[in-house]
Amino acid sequence: GSRADLREKPRRPLTSTLGVTRGQHTPMKQSEIDRELRLLVKAEAKARGWKSIAASPYWTIGPLFFSMSLSAGAKEGSFHSWLRFKWLELDRLLWRVLGMSSNEHEPFSLHANGAFVLTGWEVHSTIVRDKEWQPGVLEQLLQAATQQAAAKAREVAQAVDSLDSYVCFLTREYETFMQKHPRAAVTIWKELLLVSMLREDKKTVCDIAKGRIAQHDSGGFSSGGQTFFERALALNEK
Repeated sequence: GSRADLREKPRRPLTSTLGVTRGQHTPMKQSEIDRELRLLVKAEAKARGWKSIAASPYWTIGPLFFSMSLSAGAKEGSFHSWLRFKWLELDRLLWRVLGMSSNEHEPFSLHANGAFVLTGWEVHSTIVRDKEWQPGVLEQLLQAATQQAAAKAREVAQAVDSLDSYVCFLTREYETFMQKHPRAAVTIWKELLLVSMLREDKKTVCDIAKGRIAQHDSGGFSSGGQTFFERALALNEK
């Protein structure tokens, strides 16, 4: 699908009959709940003018790419949702660094579920536990989660409308996160390097790459026997 297809549309009410014929005392199997969640996600995404792959709805607002991860636990009665976002064009630069530019011709859903894409920064999450999986409960939880995610995405998109504001937002979010989780093995160096590439700021690319290589940071990716930062440095020096 083209990016134009993914602009958010006003949501239409869903009418799902999934699960309504199930006897109230028959516990749902995990495989059944996974299947129902995938079907509900597909319908919910379509109703909102989004796309989805498996249990992950995704959409764009301006230069930003938003994706949700959703899961439901049959035994625990749990429901989890996460919303992440990234500056979409950075994936294209990541592929260039990794020598995988052919990914640009792959389905757009690769940005949501590909192995060699930026995960994005988490901006919202919900966790519900101890739910009875009665008919309609999963649909209600999903609708509430997507409604909250859609509102949060609009809020983020208003705050992040340029590369400068993206860097400011990401840096501020990262600093807040690290204050709460000082031992977390999380960095934003990949994003900052790719932003510098996008700006054609070779000095900053060089400084970040050399700094991360000295710290033995792979950037979470390697290709052709070289880490992300080693490849970025080599590309920058061409």
